[in-house]
Amino acid sequence: MTRGPRRVRSTRRLAAILAAAGALSFGAPAPAFAIEAGLPSGGELLPPKPKAKKYGRAAEPGAKKGGLLSGEKGPKDPNAKMLMEAKELVYDYDKEIVTAVGTVDIYYDGRGLQADRVAYNQKTNRVVATGHVKLTEQNGNIVYAESLDITDNFRDGVVQSLRIETANETYLAAQRGSRKDGQLSVFDRAVYTACQLCRENPDKPPLWQVKAKRIIWREDEKMVYYENATFEFMGVPLAWVPFFSSPDPTVKRKTGLLAPSVSHASDVGYLIETPYFWALSPTSDLTLTPVVSTKQGVMLKGEYRQQLMDGALSIRAAGIHQLDTGEFYSKVPYLYKKNGELAVRQRQDVGLTVGPGDKKDRWVFSAKGDFDINERWKWGFDINTVSDKWVRGDYNLWGSPTDATSTLYLAGQGDRSWAEIRGYKFYGLTRYDQQDRLPWVAPVVDYNYTFDKPVLDGELSLNLNATNIYREGVDFGQYRTRIAPRAANGRLLPRQDNALVGAEGTYNRISADGEWRRRFVDPIGQVWTPFAFVRGDMIYTDPSGDPRMGPFLDHRQDALFRGMAGVGLEYRYPFIAHTSFGDHQIEPIAQIILRPNETKVGRLPNEDAQSLLFDDTVLFAWDKFSGYDRIEGGSRANVGGQYTWTTGSGATFAVLAGQSFHLMGRNSFEAIDATRTATDTGLDKDRSDYVAGASFAPNAHFGFDGHFRFDDDSYKLRSAEIAARAQFDRWQANVIYGRYDQQPLQGYDYIREGVLAGGRVYVKKDIYVEGGARYNFDDKEFDRTQIGFGLDDIQQCLSLAFSYIRQVDTTTETARVSQIDHRFMLRVDFRTLGGASVSTRSRSGPSDADGFGSSSPMQSSSTRF
Repeated sequence: MTRGPRRVRSTRRLAAILAAAGALSFGAPAPAFAIEAGLPSGGELLPPKPKAKKYGRAAEPGAKKGGLLSGEKGPKDPNAKMLMEAKELVYDYDKEIVTAVGTVDIYYDGRGLQADRVAYNQKTNRVVATGHVKLTEQNGNIVYAESLDITDNFRDGVVQSLRIETANETYLAAQRGSRKDGQLSVFDRAVYTACQLCRENPDKPPLWQVKAKRIIWREDEKMVYYENATFEFMGVPLAWVPFFSSPDPTVKRKTGLLAPSVSHASDVGYLIETPYFWALSPTSDLTLTPVVSTKQGVMLKGEYRQQLMDGALSIRAAGIHQLDTGEFYSKVPYLYKKNGELAVRQRQDVGLTVGPGDKKDRWVFSAKGDFDINERWKWGFDINTVSDKWVRGDYNLWGSPTDATSTLYLAGQGDRSWAEIRGYKFYGLTRYDQQDRLPWVAPVVDYNYTFDKPVLDGELSLNLNATNIYREGVDFGQYRTRIAPRAANGRLLPRQDNALVGAEGTYNRISADGEWRRRFVDPIGQVWTPFAFVRGDMIYTDPSGDPRMGPFLDHRQDALFRGMAGVGLEYRYPFIAHTSFGDHQIEPIAQIILRPNETKVGRLPNEDAQSLLFDDTVLFAWDKFSGYDRIEGGSRANVGGQYTWTTGSGATFAVLAGQSFHLMGRNSFEAIDATRTATDTGLDKDRSDYVAGASFAPNAHFGFDGHFRFDDDSYKLRSAEIAARAQFDRWQANVIYGRYDQQPLQGYDYIREGVLAGGRVYVKKDIYVEGGARYNFDDKEFDRTQIGFGLDDIQQCLSLAFSYIRQVDTTTETARVSQIDHRFMLRVDFRTLGGASVSTRSRSGPSDADGFGSSSPMQSSSTRF
């Protein structure tokens, strides 16, 4: 007698309910197997271990089983317990079908499945789930469907009306989905997007989506293929393509073509770049990019990256055989006055070297590596070389820096010490750089050690620096001033070439110094800090016999010793007051330093101490020079005070002001060396100029900083630097203003003044507009302006940025002509699909009427927003 179906509240057998728990993932990780077990209390089923011979062959080496979207590999524990809840279980003994009916909720090994009905046919080994099917996978992916019919080994199946939400916030919907051979998933009449869906109106189109007649997901290739696809933006079709592909959204690195970019420049024409990315291994990759230029031919550039156990290595290279060098050879004219009118001579007429000339083959090469030797020591290199100084800017190769510095280093870090050995080779990329005037610097050795135990109850630290410099040609600064000062050796400096920026020949120096300090606080709160320092320099110079160096340095080989020692005392007495308006601290500061005169001024080159700006930040420095080649001498007193106000709301205001006094001996800042460093700085008098610095932050939204120097007699403003920032939820802005008085002894006969401002406003949460400008008061013009707008990762699926930059070119023109660079740049990135960029660059004529700007090579600067 045949028995019919029997409804039971419990069952002796439940076959492969687990299969349903993974079916919707199209290869979701779980081996299928039948479960024969009684139903313990609490609804827990204890499935037996799967048998390989019954449930399919083992995976091939390297093969991955798992969901199409999840990339999972299978259950973590094949003996994991299953939790199931349903209104009733039905077992058909004749058909061998076990069915869970009514709000079925199954949890197994990190997955959850909900459906109105789940049935397993033990004869056909198929699982059928129907009615409001929802699968939550181990990694958070969620799959919705009306029904599914899939084999219990997950290799084949069909899902109707499915919708998938992945953990990385990508979405796919299709009328029908099928899976074949465990590796191929096909979605018919499908839609894909990486944009978040509108919760209030799920039917509203996302920001962008791809509609395709068919989407094919190859798990073995980790690729997604789109057939007969239409790209839509805000529901509006923009482009149709018969076929394209993209990597699986879970893939971080995938061999294949990257998004192309298009740019344009007047001298190279249109540039089309089509990068090909090659994932060589999990730790290395190679990107090869043919760059097709309509005027100059094809450039090939590439980048190799390697991650190692102890560091990382990257190599970049590019090269081209140009078709039309004339585009560069004649692009920069030389302007001059002829019979009172502006005339033009091409570079070949006057022999100017302001462009690549007739170079056919141009190239760029760089390599960078950083490697750990052990937990304290590391070494590395950064090598940069080019065929000419203009190639990176002409082809916009990895940005357009102002120099290509090469270095090799070894560095170590201890608990209270550090050491470094470096070598440098400089290659200048601006129009002012002449390569034979740039030095080789190798080696440069630095060592610092601070004793862990007190010495005479104070802190003692030691420093060592050794530097070797070689320069092929002498480098004169072209200071055009009405004053011809005398150098420290008494010689009258030439009027037109009155600064020796770099001496030709060899210069070696070894410097060692020690510093000691101790801090006392007396019973009434006064702070006393005595200190002492000593330094010695061994110096060897072998300059060339260039007679032009005679007014600046002795051009004879020389070896000498220079020393300096000093003692000092610093005094502070902070007064603190608590009021209803906040906390106030007033602190007078006095410092006295006793030491002998600086020696050998004018006999030695100055390579690393050519920068000195006297302001409040260096008022109490023991040595105000920026490097080792100059050392401050003579006794000096530094006096000042600071005031700090802090409110309960977090607002702060601080100001520091003071003055420096030369007491006895020779004032180092009055002595004019070959570079004329320190002259006209406000320190070259017995009473220095006044300096002050202030900062004010009323809240988290505003901030102000300023540094000022005033004449000690007339209180005239000598220099000022002011910066202000503001930031709110929707907008942010910053302004920087600089003004510097005449410094005729350093070559500046006029006031230098400029302002830089920039801002960004978010029109909506993810949409912004921005702009910035730099105004040069000397030239009475904006030498850089920038405007743009963008979508800042809107809905976390799209980024777009557009900008226009107008800037005076400082890389390829002569000092007598000011041509303007115009750059337009557009970049679009679609999350998971990639991005594309378009840019163009052109030049316009000179910015001043006669072509003779007032800018000087020694005053050039570059600022980026």
